[in-house]
Amino acid sequence: MNLKDKRIVVTGGGSGIGLALALAFAEAGGQVVIAGRSKSRLKEAATSHPRLSGFTCDVTQSDDVAALCAHMDGGGGTDVLVNNAGIMHAFDVTTQFPLEMQLDEIEIDVAAPVRVVHHFLPGMLGRTSMIVNVSSGLAYVPYAAAPVYSASKAFLHSYTLSLRAQLAGTSVRVVELLPPVVDTELAQGLDPSFARMSPRDLAAAFLRGVRKGQDEIAPGQSTQIKWMSRLAPAFIFGMLNKSPRGTTA
Repeated sequence: MNLKDKRIVVTGGGSGIGLALALAFAEAGGQVVIAGRSKSRLKEAATSHPRLSGFTCDVTQSDDVAALCAHMDGGGGTDVLVNNAGIMHAFDVTTQFPLEMQLDEIEIDVAAPVRVVHHFLPGMLGRTSMIVNVSSGLAYVPYAAAPVYSASKAFLHSYTLSLRAQLAGTSVRVVELLPPVVDTELAQGLDPSFARMSPRDLAAAFLRGVRKGQDEIAPGQSTQIKWMSRLAPAFIFGMLNKSPRGTTA
């Protein structure tokens, strides 16, 4: 897909992976709307490139998502939809980590991508477009210290496979980006010994994969995890989970 002048929306686009992807799209000539809950963060992020603009949206709220969809439709529709918004809690299940925080993680990481696709897909059918779901290398092998997050990414991986199968033969391409550990705020709860990819390098790897026609893009260590999960699942699970209990923070 030639991204020049394409209309793109990135949820969770105010920082981290989302902002890096948004900037990569903008540098490729796309017109990008970054969506998120923090108006101030979006405003600051939008100054990073003249092709970025912000739209306040809580993806856990259907009315907000519908408003974002209407905003995109009002400007000419959506060519690329990136489901990137997400949170992660690393915690020890024996400490009675707050249930509401675990359920909030499910709402943002599981329900929100389904909600966003539900609202945007009707307008994307019939035009050459692309849905990008940002999951994680942990979709292949869970990181036990972040149990809800890991399970949510396994869900998103499975959901994306089904979405791609159902949309085969339509004008909508479905791509999954499975990042390794990326140097963002979200990764602060992970084992500090894990190597970290920069958000900019991840975005560059994503665009390379898209241009090569890849539908499942697993940069860096995510590719290793993918193949080891098939060849030696017990071994790679043990390597990722030397300290299976997270710290409640």
